[in-house]
Amino acid sequence: MVQRFDFNRVRQFVKRDLILLRGTFSTGIFVAIILVFLFCLFNMMWDKQLGLEEFYGIFALVYLPLGLLFTFSLFREFGNPKTNALYLALPVSSLERLVAKWLVSTLVYTIVFSVVALLIAILALIFGIVLFGADFNVPTLFSTSYINIVAIYLFVQPVFMVGAMSFSKNKIGKTLLSLGIALLCFLLLNFLLYAMFNHSLGVFAEDGLGSVAFGKASTQFSIFGQWFYGLIFGPLMLVVAYFKMVEKEV
Repeated sequence: MVQRFDFNRVRQFVKRDLILLRGTFSTGIFVAIILVFLFCLFNMMWDKQLGLEEFYGIFALVYLPLGLLFTFSLFREFGNPKTNALYLALPVSSLERLVAKWLVSTLVYTIVFSVVALLIAILALIFGIVLFGADFNVPTLFSTSYINIVAIYLFVQPVFMVGAMSFSKNKIGKTLLSLGIALLCFLLLNFLLYAMFNHSLGVFAEDGLGSVAFGKASTQFSIFGQWFYGLIFGPLMLVVAYFKMVEKEV
């Protein structure tokens, strides 16, 4: 097994995945084109405009689930017992293999989808102007809302990457079930810790100093909580995915 990390091998592996999955990738893009166009057009039927936040809502509605489904397709060869032996025998290290998969399912997918979604939204806007007399308001990707949507995908996608490598059958359902159970456990743990350390401070009351203090503390620590859970569902899951890949190779 090759030990030294070589980005040229990563580039070749990215190219290989794109060639092998060109049919799946093309189908997904065509589905995205139809959904974005129809959602944008239907949205303009009601208020005669395509607001920026409305466009981002449509973008997220299609971008997130389609990207997660593409992640499972990307690891189909890895999980197939008929092809995984040959796949794992390719002259590329586990880290290079994981980086290539991550780049295809995040960077390449995000760039292609973003450009396509923007162009289709503009096309739908032109149709809306002709059909409904909609306002001319060209959408853009230069916004914090767009960055937040992509950030959510970047932190959630590694979880589904791990699920694609962990389960041999019903991967999507088992991954969603595992994720739901994990979220419920986190919510229960947070509630129990909150109740244990704050029950005597009157934070459960609708008024009083306790509830005011809790509100301020929630505002101050919300960013900390986002980073904490983001690290769990993002970089940590990438580490788990790496060891899953090493485990399969062994």
